[in-house]
Amino acid sequence: MSSLAPVKIRGVHHIAMSVPSLADAIAFYRAAFGFQIVDHEHLGPSDAGDRVTRMKDVDCTVAMLHAGNLFIELFEFHSPNPALIDRRMCDYGITHLSFEVDDVQVSFEALKAHGVEWHTNPIDAGDGYLMTYGRDPFGNVIEIQQVPNERAYAFGQLRGE
Repeated sequence: MSSLAPVKIRGVHHIAMSVPSLADAIAFYRAAFGFQIVDHEHLGPSDAGDRVTRMKDVDCTVAMLHAGNLFIELFEFHSPNPALIDRRMCDYGITHLSFEVDDVQVSFEALKAHGVEWHTNPIDAGDGYLMTYGRDPFGNVIEIQQVPNERAYAFGQLRGE
């Protein structure tokens, strides 16, 4: 057991995704979830950019979007050339982005109309916890979940409800 003190966090700030088209990703997350753009900029090649990303000649356009208690940072890399990887959910790394919704069935249908390809219809994972996984138009796995307020991980618990 480590004697080091844990880092004190204020909360989760954002999740970042690399997408093939920043404009298309912004349009999707705005229309499907109501995200708003709070920052948008081009980051040209620089020594600092190369160091922080551990890549060479990094050139990208980035946008920060906000909705609810989350920011999403979207990157469109112009250099180096990105590779399309069809990651399975069991592969190491971040597996998915999850949104708690009020009505999973209504959200399922709305997001399907926005182009989400669902793995399955929503299921009851036990005691009224409804959920499903799907892929956004860029291949990122997203989850929608309807969590009973009495569950320890429901947003209502964070708010003391």
